[in-house]
Order: sequence, then structure tokens, then C-alpha cells
Amino acid sequence: MSGGRESGLRPAPGPLDGDISLLELIIPLLRRWRLIAGVTFAGAVVAAVVLLLQRPVYTGTTTFTPENPTPSGLTGGLAGLAGLAGQLGITVMSPTSVSPDFFSGVLHSREILQATLESEFPDPSAAPPKAAHQLIDILHIEGRSPEVRLEKGVRRLTDRTDIEIDRRTGIISLNVEMPSRELAAQVANRMVDLLNRFNLERRQSQSREERRFSGDRLATAERELRAAEQAHLAFLQRNRAYSDSPLLSFEANRLSRDVQLKQEVFLTLTKTYEQARISEVRDTPVLTVIDSAVPPVLRSRPRRLLGTLIAALLAAIVGVGAAYFLELRARARSQGRADYQALKEAWQGARREVATTSERS
Repeated sequence: MSGGRESGLRPAPGPLDGDISLLELIIPLLRRWRLIAGVTFAGAVVAAVVLLLQRPVYTGTTTFTPENPTPSGLTGGLAGLAGLAGQLGITVMSPTSVSPDFFSGVLHSREILQATLESEFPDPSAAPPKAAHQLIDILHIEGRSPEVRLEKGVRRLTDRTDIEIDRRTGIISLNVEMPSRELAAQVANRMVDLLNRFNLERRQSQSREERRFSGDRLATAERELRAAEQAHLAFLQRNRAYSDSPLLSFEANRLSRDVQLKQEVFLTLTKTYEQARISEVRDTPVLTVIDSAVPPVLRSRPRRLLGTLIAALLAAIVGVGAAYFLELRARARSQGRADYQALKEAWQGARREVATTSERS
């Protein structure tokens, strides 16, 4: 009987006891729902205000592909195999082709980025008519010296550019983030123009060096051909009836083969020299622009609605944590737990030490 009376007078377990039921977890939330709602609302309002004060960012996107010359060494069946490999997503590189990763690296090179920063664009912050200023001035990049300022500009422009490569098709996408629609599109197109000019000058420079080398080699091959022809002619003049002698016939065939070999070398170098001369003055683009960048309609960031929802969720989590903490503290204080008293004394001691240290300093 006494055991039943004791069990009936036993208090219900609280959140500080051994077992916690689901209902006991809900009780603090209901008791302090105003705190949770207030923290959630405050977090959402603060996030909304911060996101509204942030300047919108727009992304200009342009896509292009490098020219892919037909590999000269792949003919016949090998060319067919190369085409089949391309359909399967396997890139067959020729000696004259360039990997898309090369263009990605050049776009992030200091030469292209610096030339872009020094290019002039209409300033979106200026009143109409929009005056043209350098991009480094439009982005309001400051520095102790022109070198430091330019270095900061290169880093910021690198962070604002993103390059995507489709390995299957070889198409390269350039994304540029800027504070205005028009500026984002103009900077993206300008970077592609600078990349095209860089590669065009690079190709012309290679063709120029190839022309010089093949021209020197062509002159040497011409002299060697003339010498071989002269030696063959002199042999025929000295030996008009060489066919009757096996030794003279062998020598005649050797000199004839030497002349034919020199002729083939001379013809090959002549074609190479003429091709290099044509490539040196060719000004056709080395890039094929698929889609030029146009002013985007929607901003890329900040995403105000999504940011506000995420901030509200995080604030709600903080509010729930605060509700449980306050509930645990209230119960510990009402029950007069020794560990709570020890925590309270430690907290007061820490505050006194901090105050003493601040007064001494």
C-alpha cells in the first residue's frame, strides 16, 4: 500500500531527468512560442534588409568554340576512325589543333584580364549620356600604387569570371558577373575579342617563324637540287653511251634518284613556304562565336526570397535552441540543483575577473 502511495506521489520526470518524452520536448516550444516567432521574424527582416541593400549582380554569358582543323596526318580510314571517335566523345588532337583548356587558361591569364580592365565601357552609374571609363574605374578598385591597383583588379575580375567546357562538343562558355546588365554582356564579349586577337597574333607569329625557316631551307634545297642536276648533266655529257656499261648505268641511276629526291624536297618546301606566307597575313578569326553575350533579363544574385527563407530557418533554429536553454535554466533554478549553482558561481567569477582585467588595462 505504501509502495502504491509513493508511486502516486512521485513527480513526473522533467527534461533534466533520465527519460524525456516527445510531449516534454514540445512543452518548451509552446511556452516560449513568442520568443521563437520573434527571433524568426527578426532574422527574416534583417536578412531581407541586408539583401535589399546589396547591389544586384548580373551574369553575361557567351559561348564559342575554337577552330578545329582537319588533322593532316589522318587520311582515308584513319580519318573515318577519327570521326567515329569524335562522335563517341573522344577528342583526337592534331598537331595544329588546340585544346579547349588552353583557351580557358588564356582567358584567366594576366594579359587578357589586364587588357580587359584597361578597356573602356559605358559607365552604368553615370547619368546619360553614359561616359566611357576603364573597367578598373567602373569597378571602383583602389590601391596604393597603380601596380597594386591593377593586381587587385586582376584578382577581382578572376573571381567574377567562370569558364565551363563541354568535353563532348568542345564548346566553351564564358560567364562574367557585373553590377549591370549591359556591362556584363559587354565585358564578356570584349574578353572573347581579346582572346581571338591573342590567338590570331599567336598564329600569325608562328606562321612568320615558319615562313622564315622554310624560306631558308627552301634556298638551301634549291642549291642542292641545282647541284644534283648539274652533276647528272655532267655525267651524261661525259658518258653518252653509258647503257653498255653496268657500272656507268648504276652511276646514272644513282644520280637520277638523287635528282628526284632533291626535287621532292624542293616541292614540299615550296608548298610549306607558300602556305606559311598565306597564314602569316590571314586575319580570319580562330574562334567561332556561337552565342554572343546579351544583357541578361534576370539578376544572378542576390536571390532575395531564397536568402530570406534560409535566414528565417536559421533564426528559427536559434530561437528553438534559446527556448530549450531558458526552459532548462528555469527548471534547474527551481529545483536548486547543485550543478546549476556551481555554473552560476563560475559565471559570476568569470565576470568579476573580466571586469578586474579591464580596470587594470
